[in-house]
Amino acid sequence: MLKGLTLWNFPAGSLEPVDLSPGSFILTTCQRTIVLAMNHDPLRSNGKLPSHEMASGEDAYLFLLETICGLKSKLIGENEIVGQFKEAYKLYASTTLKDTKLLTVLEKLFKDAKDIRTQYLIGISQKTYASLTRRHFQRAKALHVVIVGSGMLAEDLINQLKKKVRVSICARNSERVKELSLMHKISVIPWENRAELSSESYIANTIGSGEILFTETFFTSWEKGLFVDLGSPSVIQTKMGISQGVIRLQDIFDEGAVVETHKEQQISLAREAMIEITHKRKSLLEAKLNAREALVSPQTVSDMRYL
Repeated sequence: MLKGLTLWNFPAGSLEPVDLSPGSFILTTCQRTIVLAMNHDPLRSNGKLPSHEMASGEDAYLFLLETICGLKSKLIGENEIVGQFKEAYKLYASTTLKDTKLLTVLEKLFKDAKDIRTQYLIGISQKTYASLTRRHFQRAKALHVVIVGSGMLAEDLINQLKKKVRVSICARNSERVKELSLMHKISVIPWENRAELSSESYIANTIGSGEILFTETFFTSWEKGLFVDLGSPSVIQTKMGISQGVIRLQDIFDEGAVVETHKEQQISLAREAMIEITHKRKSLLEAKLNAREALVSPQTVSDMRYL
């Protein structure tokens, strides 16, 4: 079954919205966009595709394993990618055009990734974008933080911050904002009033977009404090940096870099285990597929006439 698996990996923000062929799976994160398909080309595009990596079969599955285990992240071992994969999986599984073979591969991926993390990656990195951001606000002694955006990263930040500081949310998706507000008992700043955020000292942006939402003009009038931009592509436009209270995603990546030798050894063992588990998964899936095909083979159908 892995033989038909094909993976396209694009850098974050490089792939424009595309019309995928039926049965295709897509995952978009702040670091990459992954497109998966079984036995077909999912990218129905007449234009030239941006620079990307491709993998198929076992190589594609191994790439997915390393990605979901956080080994292809700039924060090595981070676990936010697991939640992003699961959300994308739920959305894909709910569509009528899903590919059941690809669903099976993704389900096995979750199991194998859990085994790898449990056996090799515990303690590698408890740092996530949300937890590192929380630390910065704690150091700044923030009492009120405005979170811009309403996706999974925004909710992770709410969970990290709400017990320590007062949290408000400002985002375009009013239904999602209302849901988060009721669930976490946080206040709402209407999206149409976002210009007023310049009077807020502590802001965390989680929106990634080609559109600039916070211009140099905004930062000129901003009530200086701490602005953490986790968006990719970035939606801020300013020459201000860490010393002026503006922290970008790359700064978070640099902060969470893994350099300790013992962690590198654990990661090396994890990679070896991933190769082994990928070979094993290929054999198991092929055996399952062969058994299923044998049940509906012409000979089986012929034999059933005599039952």
